[in-house]
Amino acid sequence: MLEGHEINATLRARMVDWMIEVLTNFKCDDLTFFLAVSMMDRFFEHLRRKGQIALVAELHITGVTAMFLASKYEDIYPLKMKTIFEKIGHKRIQVEQIKAQELKIL
Repeated sequence: MLEGHEINATLRARMVDWMIEVLTNFKCDDLTFFLAVSMMDRFFEHLRRKGQIALVAELHITGVTAMFLASKYEDIYPLKMKTIFEKIGHKRIQVEQIKAQELKIL
């Protein structure tokens, strides 16, 4: 799945560890974590099949957006965009970037 991408297994593992920390901190359902990781991995696989390269710079926004999407599916009270922007993305990822990445993943 990561073959041919800038993202290697170590970077992916660090992202997955961070996702566990974030989703636990915001009291999301366990299934939210598993769905988020699955979405992220499937997105990278999709890029690989299309001959596109997933860049290291895209890893963070992809992980954040995958958590946002998964929370919408699994949590009774899903994460809000404001929380994603301010607390999880630390105001470094703009709302429009998250929305655009959400469309790419879907």
